[in-house]
Amino acid sequence: MTEKIEIPMLRTAILFNLCCFVFSASAQKGERYTADFIFERGIYPTLADWKAQTPVKPEEIIVDIDPQNRKFFQYLFAKDQFRYPRNNEIIYLKPENIFGYSPDGQSMYYSTNYRFDIIGSICLLQEVDQVDRYSSFINPGDEYKAARKEGTGKLYVLDFESGEFFRCRPGKVEKIFKRDAVLYQNYKSAKGKRKEKIKAFIKEYNFRHPIHFGK
Repeated sequence: MTEKIEIPMLRTAILFNLCCFVFSASAQKGERYTADFIFERGIYPTLADWKAQTPVKPEEIIVDIDPQNRKFFQYLFAKDQFRYPRNNEIIYLKPENIFGYSPDGQSMYYSTNYRFDIIGSICLLQEVDQVDRYSSFINPGDEYKAARKEGTGKLYVLDFESGEFFRCRPGKVEKIFKRDAVLYQNYKSAKGKRKEKIKAFIKEYNFRHPIHFGK
């Protein structure tokens, strides 16, 4: 009698767990991010465009620059603004107002002068050099000469969930860690200075809370 009761209950439990797994998998949209993920090359006007992997591709931008030029984005960002078609209208956008861009599908930048060092639920970025302007061609054989604004090398954080961007300070990063009670307790009990633990626990948080790109 006991066996007849337990077997249906076991089957029900298995079916329930399977349904939960399928529902969880279907709820996740897009492709899970890993270190070998290839981004779509182009300009991402918004965070939503980055998450959906729907950039404005270089060949779609209305500008007199070869889209295949390896310095395409440097030349583009030296302009005051650029334009591109989207949803049957022409959009005008200033370089400083973009969310970010990927010049090659592998590296990723926030705005025009913050490079992503770690990508995940908590993104860690570093301020890098930025091209302010290029001189125009004088002769056909001349090369552009660039004036650069030097980056400070300071670290910043982008919260993938909310889009908040801020200087990497332990107190603010800890507020994100608190979303995972177990990880936060491990962080609190780990030895070492707060600044030294931050990077290691950002990676651990990202491992525990993967992100996905694409529709």
